[in-house]
Amino acid sequence: MRAADRETSSGERAREDASRRTWLFVAAAAVLASSPAHAAPTEIPVAAEGTHLSPGAVAGLRDALAEARRIRARDPHAPIVIALGSGTHRLAEAVRLGAKDGGSAEAPLVIRGPADGSARLVGSQRLVPVPVPPALAARLPAAARGQVRAYRLPSSVRSARIQAPIVLNGPPAPPAFEVYDGEGPMHPARWPSEGFAKAEAGEGPSFTLAGAPASARDEPDLWAEGTWRWGWLFEAMPVVRTAARGPDTRLTLDRPPFDGFRAGAPVRLVHLLAGLDRPGAWWRDARSGTLLAWPRGGNEVEVSVADTLLAADGASHLRIERLRLAMARGDLVSVRGGRDVVIAESVLGPSGGRGAVFDGARDSGVIRSDIAGTGAEGVVLAGGDRRTLTPGGLFLRDSRLTGYARRERTQHPAVALAGVGGEVAGNYIHDTPAYAVHLRGNDHKVTGNEVARLLQGATDAGAIYSGRDWTARGTLIAGNFLHDIRADADHEIKGVYLDDMASGFTVSGNLFLRVDQPVFLGGGRDNRVEGNVFVASSPAIHVDSRGQTWARDAIEDPESELRGAYASMPVESAPWRARYPRLPGLLYDRPAVATRNVLSDNLVVLAEPFRFTDGGSEAEQTLARNRGPVNPSKTLPELARNSDRPEDFAALAEGAGLRLPTIPSDRMRRSLRAGAPFGR
Repeated sequence: MRAADRETSSGERAREDASRRTWLFVAAAAVLASSPAHAAPTEIPVAAEGTHLSPGAVAGLRDALAEARRIRARDPHAPIVIALGSGTHRLAEAVRLGAKDGGSAEAPLVIRGPADGSARLVGSQRLVPVPVPPALAARLPAAARGQVRAYRLPSSVRSARIQAPIVLNGPPAPPAFEVYDGEGPMHPARWPSEGFAKAEAGEGPSFTLAGAPASARDEPDLWAEGTWRWGWLFEAMPVVRTAARGPDTRLTLDRPPFDGFRAGAPVRLVHLLAGLDRPGAWWRDARSGTLLAWPRGGNEVEVSVADTLLAADGASHLRIERLRLAMARGDLVSVRGGRDVVIAESVLGPSGGRGAVFDGARDSGVIRSDIAGTGAEGVVLAGGDRRTLTPGGLFLRDSRLTGYARRERTQHPAVALAGVGGEVAGNYIHDTPAYAVHLRGNDHKVTGNEVARLLQGATDAGAIYSGRDWTARGTLIAGNFLHDIRADADHEIKGVYLDDMASGFTVSGNLFLRVDQPVFLGGGRDNRVEGNVFVASSPAIHVDSRGQTWARDAIEDPESELRGAYASMPVESAPWRARYPRLPGLLYDRPAVATRNVLSDNLVVLAEPFRFTDGGSEAEQTLARNRGPVNPSKTLPELARNSDRPEDFAALAEGAGLRLPTIPSDRMRRSLRAGAPFGR
């Protein structure tokens, strides 16, 4: 063959090869474009209240879900985005998603607002003003006359009582309704309007108050709330009977407070017209369905009517993004069962109940969000199987939580973890009287959080808490920055509080700055407290052996909460023996003794290092390489008093010979990073 013919033939083959490659590329691109992961999602616009219904848009979230179901029926793998428009979207009852809703791993169902966070999903109804009834106007405190407005309540919130009792270990107790004005949640009128009175002569369910308004005796829906016996327990109960006792008032609750009364217990009366004497308060006349309120920031008032906003029951592969969710009577979002349900870049709160509850779900949680103003917990993560130690994969990450436990002031933390394998990481939890994290179950991780200025007015409470369960082991508390957690002279609080024989925790690589009793081991065993930095936080580590002294009954009584928790877990089973080999024989291994706690490589600065009390013995523990800084700077005392920058303390361990983990000082200030982008 001639050279020219060979060149022509090879050129034709090259052109054919190029054509073939082009065809394959186009075909591959077409396949990718038609696949769920790459196909453009079908968008279902949802018009906000008072806005024009554009072509293709629907009037509400329920209509959008119905349309999504129709699309899924035609194409089960179609990616779908329900796009809520800017403005307010109102719900009178929960929007419910079941197992047939949601999406797939490649194409989850997305419920999304605009990037600027301008879509609000609320469970409230605006109230219509009416004239103040003359009979009620005559009973108003002098300061309220001319300031209080009247509103007609919807029939759905004209229940006999304004709320349910708030008691220890009671069921969730959302109010019958909440009232909101231009500045947020209002509160039922109270006496005293600020602070608390002192309960005296407590006996059974009855007590006496001095100076209470005489008109309180005529209130049909009167409540009393306070810390009746213990500073760690706030309870609210209805008053069922009142009587004059000389100049004082004798009141009877519907039940005795937990463990009775202490003399001078701080309590207050709730929902009495005589207490409607300042802005932000309200009172309801159930007979006429009239609400009297002294609103702030204008006269517009709303009342919560929806129990929940979004309720996913068995739904999977669901995203809730860039929304502001607020003003439900109870929980804002409820996720039960299912998997891969994620709330992202959203603002949750205020609400009467909790922000988000994940119960029995897998691989689900909250990321980059703000949770504020919830009536109880901010987030509940309960997942995994303790009997098999299978993790649930639930999480709360990179979020900001504050103002939670607004109604239920104790026992309701920012995040409650239960089950196995939950994660709380990279969050900023701050400025609330309640605690940050409550741990139940096994193998959780609490890492990289900033926790600050909690537990004001509380006592016998801890910022991170667990207790009363020998079997709740394997949790890691590491790389956190706890600061400014201090009590006044009449109260006592803790940082990490491992209460009543809590065992098997690891507390490592944390920075404690101005924290009272930063690590408190209350009778437990097999805990490891290693490589932490304690600055102006005393005593750095407390160890007691209360099971040998005042808490002996918890050890010896087979019916105690501690023994019951131990008996309920299969500690003899293969997974438990492999994971926690000391548990099967615990009851025969001096169970009352706090022992085998490892306290090592901790740096203690301007603080007392250890306290052993209530039978706690240094000889029962392993102590190694705990010391102070070698070359402290002259500015250290000033920094210890005033700094909130972890990096100011990063060099303290230099030359100390400690086996400190790498403490991420440059990332510890979560106040600068956590939360919804539009919420910062």
